[in-house]
Amino acid sequence: MPDAPVTAIQAIQAILAPALGISAVGLLLLTLNNRYSTIINRIRLLNEEKRKFSRRLGAKGDLEYPDNVRFMSISKQTEELLHRSKYVRNAILSMQAAVGLFVLSSVIIALNLFISTEFIRTLPLIIFIIGMISVFVGIVFNAMEVHRSFKIILLEVRGEE
Repeated sequence: MPDAPVTAIQAIQAILAPALGISAVGLLLLTLNNRYSTIINRIRLLNEEKRKFSRRLGAKGDLEYPDNVRFMSISKQTEELLHRSKYVRNAILSMQAAVGLFVLSSVIIALNLFISTEFIRTLPLIIFIIGMISVFVGIVFNAMEVHRSFKIILLEVRGEE
């Protein structure tokens, strides 16, 4: 039994279906980009504070105990923040890959209107599934970053005692 011809409306609906994934991932990307920016700014602030302590250390030869504790805390926090920034970066890149894959699946769905082989009919689904896996990988990196963020708070709290 031959396939019924696809109407323009059905074609548009099929082509736009992956756009739902693009919208959802776009919201996740907004939060991840904001978090990434916050982490990078925090690293810059800590580095500036560390440079001030280094200048004071160079001028006086040593630091008072509270300043020394803060200096060590800054070093540990900066290291942890760098790890966090890598997790967020990886999450962002995974989400961006997912958006690209969702767009590609839409393009191939449109290509199905003109060239219809078994491979091209199956390809959009495969690409969409890979895009969803990419979203999942991004969520895993995000969860790893959230877990790591707690360690930084502990470093700061313990460093201030």
